Amino acid sequence: MKGCAADWKMSEQVGRKLLHRIARRDEAALGEFYDRYAKLVYSLALNILNSPLDAEEVTIDVFLQIWRQAERYDTERGSITAWVLNIARSRAIDRRRALDSRQAVSETNIEHITRYISSVDGDQDSNLQVKEARTAIETALAELDDKQRRVIELAYFKGLSQSEIAKLLGEPLGTVKTRTRAAMQFLRERLKQYCR
Repeated sequence: MKGCAADWKMSEQVGRKLLHRIARRDEAALGEFYDRYAKLVYSLALNILNSPLDAEEVTIDVFLQIWRQAERYDTERGSITAWVLNIARSRAIDRRRALDSRQAVSETNIEHITRYISSVDGDQDSNLQVKEARTAIETALAELDDKQRRVIELAYFKGLSQSEIAKLLGEPLGTVKTRTRAAMQFLRERLKQYCR
């Protein structure tokens, strides 16, 4: 585990260096950054949008936003990976709402996401960090109670707002907010080594 944590830290350092170069308008750095993160971004967007074409467009939008706003990344607010995926999630949700593609939500299949992530080509260090992070996330999600896990899955993997989740589950909005907050606090604590 220590070796994987060291690999993760080194990968974050490489990501930060690339981001600094992108902020200085280094196109080659953007290409390297894209190679490192595009499949993760695409995977998340595809899971939210259920459309390969829309997921590809969101992926392009995410990297255009990173090109324009690289200097806004703040190391105090989390890891590069978390920052990139947060941008991707926001873009995918915006796209989903713009298309007004409200589809019936089926049970989220975490294994589908992790299978896609595990197919990431690239250097062995990246694959090790993805495997370790994936295992830690799966373990932490499995430790949540069923109701907390469900709201997290619907919010982060299906892109639903808390109001939409409340309506779907037939629960009061306050209950959904409380479950989400408790689940996020638990996950932050369990996954803190990946958040910085």
